[in-house]
Amino acid sequence: MPKIRDKVRRESWRSKSAWAAVFIVLGLLALQTVRVHAFPDDRVSRQSQRQYWAQVPISTSRGDVRDRNGVPLAISVPAVSFFIDPTFWQPASSDALIPFFGKPVSDKFSRSLSGRFHWVERKVPAATAEKLIEKNVPGLFTIRESQRKYPHGELASQVIGFCDIDGSGLSGVEREWNSVLFSPPQTRFFVRNARGNLLDFIGSNAGTLQVGAGSIQLTLDSKIQQIVEWRLREGAAAAGTNWGAGICVDPRTGEIIAMASFPQIDLNDRASFGKTESLRNNAISRVYEPGSTFKPIFLGIAKEMGVAPQSEKFSCKGRLAIAGGTIRDVSTHGVLDQEGLLIKSCNTGMATIGNRVNQHKAYGMLRQFGFGIKSDIEISGEEEGLLRSPGEWLGITKANVAIGQGFAVTPLQLAMGISAIANGGELLKPYIIAEVRNANGKIIHQGRKRVRNAVLNTVTCAWIRDALAKTVSIGTGKAARVEGVDLAGKTGTAQIAMGGGYTKGRYVSSFVGFWPHSDPEYVLLIVLGEPSGGRYYGGEIAAPIFKAIVEDMSRLSMTASLKT
Repeated sequence: MPKIRDKVRRESWRSKSAWAAVFIVLGLLALQTVRVHAFPDDRVSRQSQRQYWAQVPISTSRGDVRDRNGVPLAISVPAVSFFIDPTFWQPASSDALIPFFGKPVSDKFSRSLSGRFHWVERKVPAATAEKLIEKNVPGLFTIRESQRKYPHGELASQVIGFCDIDGSGLSGVEREWNSVLFSPPQTRFFVRNARGNLLDFIGSNAGTLQVGAGSIQLTLDSKIQQIVEWRLREGAAAAGTNWGAGICVDPRTGEIIAMASFPQIDLNDRASFGKTESLRNNAISRVYEPGSTFKPIFLGIAKEMGVAPQSEKFSCKGRLAIAGGTIRDVSTHGVLDQEGLLIKSCNTGMATIGNRVNQHKAYGMLRQFGFGIKSDIEISGEEEGLLRSPGEWLGITKANVAIGQGFAVTPLQLAMGISAIANGGELLKPYIIAEVRNANGKIIHQGRKRVRNAVLNTVTCAWIRDALAKTVSIGTGKAARVEGVDLAGKTGTAQIAMGGGYTKGRYVSSFVGFWPHSDPEYVLLIVLGEPSGGRYYGGEIAAPIFKAIVEDMSRLSMTASLKT
């Protein structure tokens, strides 16, 4: 028995010794692991600092925007973005970057920055970037991205709109159709080897980024758009106006052929965005009182309501007292028939007719014409105008509305209202998007003619068109006449309302017309806000711009015919 007990003791001691040895070894390994991680060798630290990874979201290509003929208006091009790794960055070398970034990078970045990735400059043009890359500045690295470019700079700038630095639309078509044009940022993983070289974990750093966006074709004709912009800018500068707008519409379909706004911006130069007003698309977001360009529409409404007998004569004595107020004309016109009211742009005669209408019916018909309502054109920024409810049509209001004052419209609303007269009585929905395709090239939206309301009968429209043709040939619109072109049109000059009254010396001048007058193919509206050059009548400053545009368009059409 004693021998058995001694043997058991020896076996137990051996077992305990073995486990003790195991625990001692594990303890030593644990202590060594802690020492290595918490107190690494300087050589290991330096080596590890040269190796790291970064996850960076970068912008990819947006879809193209083109005009009706396929001319590119907005595209995406390769660009290079620069970032620094403070571990490798040498502030002393920053002076060499001044020609590229405009200031020493050391003003913003230093080796004391935390982390390993900091943007320096986003989306530098490839040609400039290559020159900088050749300098091989320590700690300055590159990522290939995509940058939004506008091949024609100012052309249709407020219509197209612009994007932020990450390629998301902020205004115009770019914003309204961002869901189609936008391609989500691509996440790129980067690692750096022991030599400090950048390696793209997914693919080549210079590789082509995937395009996951659709494309848009506009109804705009870039050549006509250019003509309207040139002439509008030229005329607005000569008249010293604060703002201007020009719209060309196909009255048969509702297509917007040109939509111009003054002042313009260069979409490739963010410095031109300085003035907020220059970002506004005046054609859809500027609200103003239309003045006499509205008279053809109101006279059509009055005739439809039966309060303007065809045979009636009006005695224009230059002023008319109505409901405690006074309507004035520039001069006396004598006895006029209805046609003469438009030809001479007689305020007192129109006010006489306006005072007869039932305000509830007139309000309803104005709404049918699209006033006080957004047209839902497919770009962002549209205003609905201002049309007071019938209960607010007190005193002289009806007479004021008849001459185009006391309410406010956008240029687009007025252009579509005149288009309804031009096409025989149909108010059409304007559209500026001809076609939208998704990333797979499938058409997901197509613009087409859509009738919003039937507003006037064809007989009334034909009569108004004839009267407006005479307005150009012998009336207030003579400055818009073009040899060989069968034009019809109307001048407009409206005072600007402020603080419950009209401000002396502040006007909005305009001219609207269409051609050929018997079967119109184009409606064109020119509006100039607050001219300061001493002249302010629409017939003096807006009609000549209209004329110049029609002449240019006629030459363009003749050139195209000769080529075919």
